[in-house]
Amino acid sequence: MSGLYLEDYTAGRVFETVPVTLNADEIIWFAELHDPQLFHTDPEAAKESAFGEHVASGFQTVAIATGQFISTGAVDGTGLGGPGMDKIRWTAPVRPGETLSTRVEILEARLTRSDPGRGVVTLGFSVETESGLVLTFEATIFVRSRAGGNAD
Repeated sequence: MSGLYLEDYTAGRVFETVPVTLNADEIIWFAELHDPQLFHTDPEAAKESAFGEHVASGFQTVAIATGQFISTGAVDGTGLGGPGMDKIRWTAPVRPGETLSTRVEILEARLTRSDPGRGVVTLGFSVETESGLVLTFEATIFVRSRAGGNAD
């Protein structure tokens, strides 16, 4: 898929992503670098935590979900970054061996006030594993508008 322009984003459109299975080594690797809490980095110590077991960092789950959306190709050559995320809610832990399935819905798409060549799109993310819903959040991204010309 080549990237989508602002005009291709319509509220209600849904992207289903390719599922990703997370293993214990990936959880430990990410956590040692970015969220070094024992229930993420040490499976044995995690048994004594509030979770009672080894779990992934919530931020790793956000990063994977974002990557799953990017892998759809929707922003290839048309994505211009984004100003932020909102309403992040971790509803359940992610365990080693679980598979993340991410659904992304377009909530809003509009031209920016300052640049007719750029639009702003709000995306609603919903992430589930075999156990159910684990994460929801909204992300705002900038994309090229056809009014602004072709992607490079």
